Amino acid sequence: MAVKKTKKTVKTFKVILGIILLLFFVRVGQQLYTLYTVRQETIKTEAKVEELKKQKEALEKEKENLGDIKYVEKIAREEHNMVGKNEIPIFIVDDKDKQNKENTPKQEDKGK
Repeated sequence: MAVKKTKKTVKTFKVILGIILLLFFVRVGQQLYTLYTVRQETIKTEAKVEELKKQKEALEKEKENLGDIKYVEKIAREEHNMVGKNEIPIFIVDDKDKQNKENTPKQEDKGK
């Protein structure tokens, strides 16, 4: 009878040890996954930091250029369609509707 109790105790011990090992490996897996996600976020954050540094440099250069009157004039002319004193503005209008009407046949021609 002592042998049966010993075998039963060993079997119970193995089951408990198996459950403990399973829980341990599950916890280790969770930790590894957490480390992986933190590394991925770190990589993304570092890339964002580099992008923001480049933006900052571009903005600083733009700030320096805004002190140059020629640069300001160029931007005013290109982006805001401003003209200088004694200049006549010329606007080229691309009338797409007019072009479409010229290219499409008239309704009178369709009836013939």
